[in-house]
Amino acid sequence: MQYGEHKLKLEKFFESLKAGETVLIEHDSKSVPVHSFYSLTKCTGNMRSLVDDFLDTLYIYKVHLELSGTDTSKFEDLQVIKIGGVKSVGKIVGKISSRGGVILRREYQMIYENAIDDGSLVINPVLGIEKLLILGSSRLEVLETLAEISSRLGDRRRIAVYFVDKSVLKTGEFNPLSIMEFLSTTVVNVEKRGRVYTFEVLKSINPELDGKTYSYDLDVVE
Repeated sequence: MQYGEHKLKLEKFFESLKAGETVLIEHDSKSVPVHSFYSLTKCTGNMRSLVDDFLDTLYIYKVHLELSGTDTSKFEDLQVIKIGGVKSVGKIVGKISSRGGVILRREYQMIYENAIDDGSLVINPVLGIEKLLILGSSRLEVLETLAEISSRLGDRRRIAVYFVDKSVLKTGEFNPLSIMEFLSTTVVNVEKRGRVYTFEVLKSINPELDGKTYSYDLDVVE
């Protein structure tokens, strides 16, 4: 199978997502799906991309892609809400401290509303939120963050796609992965076997996606 076929299958998955969805793409630290994030930013059509970048995760994705030989010049056009960190990528529409708590959530909501409310559908990749979750000062603070995520479920102005490293979540005192899986409309598990990344749709509100598997081979990635 050539890269184009892999690309079409993966992009078909992203293009099948529905307005208002909260999508969870879970992976471990050895199977970070940077190429799928790249595909997501390329297949949005007329949709704007608004990236939530926690603690320089977008910068890490960008460097990994560049070192693999991928052209990341498109990243400079991405609108980005930056939460913590020091490395800026894309067009920063708002910057917030990673201190957490009520103040962060209020600041984020203001920036989010200003960035999203123009009448067009926005694809909203969220990178590195697991870092914030394990830094939560209490279980209550983590649950409040998850409640904030849940409150935007069904917001038809956007499609939210959370890329979450479940290996990181396991290091915290409280692992919220099962709650994130419950509130998400589509859950995808990513595994790397040799040079092939496999995307298994564990659940989806879209019957066309539910239970399907997608993959791409690093040997044929452009």
